[in-house]
Amino acid sequence: MTVAVVTGAGSGIGQASALRFAAKGATVIVADIDARGGNDTVARVRAAGGRAEFRHLDVADAAGWEEFAAAIVRDHDVPDVVVNNAGILIAGGFLEQSGADWRRMIAINMMGPLFGSRVFVQRMVDAGKRGAIVNVCSVGAFLPTPLGPSYVTAKAGAWMGTQALRAEFAGQGIRVSAVCPGLINTELSANGTRAGLDASSEAEWAAKLARGQQVFGRPPDRVAVAIERAIRWNLATVPVGIEAWAGWYLSRLAPGVMRGITGLAQMPLAEKVVQLSGRVLGGQR
Repeated sequence: MTVAVVTGAGSGIGQASALRFAAKGATVIVADIDARGGNDTVARVRAAGGRAEFRHLDVADAAGWEEFAAAIVRDHDVPDVVVNNAGILIAGGFLEQSGADWRRMIAINMMGPLFGSRVFVQRMVDAGKRGAIVNVCSVGAFLPTPLGPSYVTAKAGAWMGTQALRAEFAGQGIRVSAVCPGLINTELSANGTRAGLDASSEAEWAAKLARGQQVFGRPPDRVAVAIERAIRWNLATVPVGIEAWAGWYLSRLAPGVMRGITGLAQMPLAEKVVQLSGRVLGGQR
């Protein structure tokens, strides 16, 4: 029986992926730092006739990863699929973001997937299992944008680490893929933070950004389908959405043009767009 581990599975892409794996007959380990969201996903899986259980996990905790992996192997054997999806958003310019912002972003968005890859690829190798690891990165891995430099730095690091892992373990039959979504309708923006603002202004900014994401974002299941495709065909990188494909190709064919385009999107312009979307979508009276 297939065992699939999905992090950040309490909502959004992680939840959609958990539901899709369960519908295919897998036992899904729903991992999240948010127990309420994680248990909600488990309830949805079970209501649909699938098998799932919740495990608490802070993906920034290296020791916690070791304990988590040991418990999964003890209770379920080495998983067949691991999807490292958990992530956060911190917006703001390079100097607006504090050292703590940068450390938190790197710990969760870059080291989280790499810790998860490391603890499970080791166990796959030891067991001789030809498993699959998918790290959910982002179109941000290709975009040197001033709007969220710590975010894109972390995602680029996660993408490169994924490619290095793929190169090293391909000969042992372990499939490793990076899925890089564009704009998806998840709670990433709603739960995100904006460096350089007080708490009240930050909450208002996140709410307006989240409304725009709900209108223009694709459903999370689009990414879940891409994850499934990456595993089936053993794909190295899978962009999701036209903007993700455009970013992927442009960053390779014309990186200077890419830097020029993304450099136009400074935080003052982004603030105006967020304010406008808030008014258009009913965020202001």
